[in-house]
Amino acid sequence: MNKKLAWIEASLNDLDTWKNYYSLSFFSFEKKNLENTLYFLNFEKIDVTTAAYESIGLVPRSITRTLSGFQAELTGQSTSLVLQDFQISRYQALASLQYMLFLFSFPWGFSIFFKIWFLEPWLKNWWNTYQFQIFLNSFQQEIALKRLQEIEELIWLDKIMVNSLKEIKSHDLNIEIHQKTIQLVKIYNENSLNTLLQLLTDIIYFIILSAVFILGKKRLAILNSWIQELFYSLSDTMKAFFILLLTDLCIGFHSPHGWEIVIGSFLEHLGFAHNKHIISCFVSTFPVILDTVFKYWISRHLNRISPSIVATYHTMNE
Repeated sequence: MNKKLAWIEASLNDLDTWKNYYSLSFFSFEKKNLENTLYFLNFEKIDVTTAAYESIGLVPRSITRTLSGFQAELTGQSTSLVLQDFQISRYQALASLQYMLFLFSFPWGFSIFFKIWFLEPWLKNWWNTYQFQIFLNSFQQEIALKRLQEIEELIWLDKIMVNSLKEIKSHDLNIEIHQKTIQLVKIYNENSLNTLLQLLTDIIYFIILSAVFILGKKRLAILNSWIQELFYSLSDTMKAFFILLLTDLCIGFHSPHGWEIVIGSFLEHLGFAHNKHIISCFVSTFPVILDTVFKYWISRHLNRISPSIVATYHTMNE
C-alpha cells in the first residue's frame, strides 16, 4: 500500500508538470481526486523516488492482496480501498495509453519533420555538390554492373530482332548504351542518397526515442506497472496461451522464414544486397539464443512466481 501511495505522489508531481504546460482541466480533476484520497487515508508523505509500481517479490502478489483485503474487511476500510483502487487503475490506464501514443507518434513525427525541412535539402546539396561517389558500398556497385550488363544484352537483342547484324551500327549502339548508362547512374545516385537520408533519419529517431525514455522515467514506470497488472490479471490458461504464441512466432517451427524476411528487409533498408550467407548465419544462431534466454526466464523467474502457469504452458506445448 505504501508503494501505491508513492506512485500517487509521483503521479501528482507529473500532473503538475502537465498542468503548467498544457492547462488541461482533466488532469486537474484527476489531481483533485488523488489529493482527496490521500487526505482521506491520512498517510504521511513518502519520497517520490520510490518505485511507482509494485515490484515482484518472493511471495506472490495474489496472496498479499488477499490478506490485505481480509484486513480491510475487518477494519471497515473496504469501501475506501475499492474507490482508491478504481481511481488508481483509471489513471494508470489513461496515463499508459497516452504515453504509448506519445512514444509512437512524437519520435516518428519529429524525425520526419526534421528530414523534410532540414536534413533532405542539406544532404542533397552536399551529395550532389561535394561528393563524387555514386555507390555507398561494393554491393550496390555489383548490382549496378549486373544491371548494366543486362541492359546491353537487351539492346543487342532488340537490334538483332529489328535489323540484321550487318545493318547494326556500332556508333548508334554505343550512343544508346551511353544514354542508358547515364539513366542508370542517376537512378543509383538517387538510391544512395535516399539510403543515406533514411539512415540519418533512423539515427535521429532512435536518439529522440532514447531521450523520451530517459526523461519520462515516471511515465515508463507507470506503463510498466500497467502492463504487469494486465498480464497478472489474466487466467493461467490465457497467460500460457500468450507466452506460447510469442515463443512460436519467434522460435517456432515456421519462424526461420519470418526471420529471413525481416533480416532481408532490414539489409535492403540499409542499402545492402540480399546476402544469403549473412541471413542463414543469423537465422541459425539468433533463434537459438532466444530459446535459451526464454528457458532461463521460465526456470528462474516464472517458475518461482507462478508454477501453475509453467505447468499449463508445458501441457499446452505438448
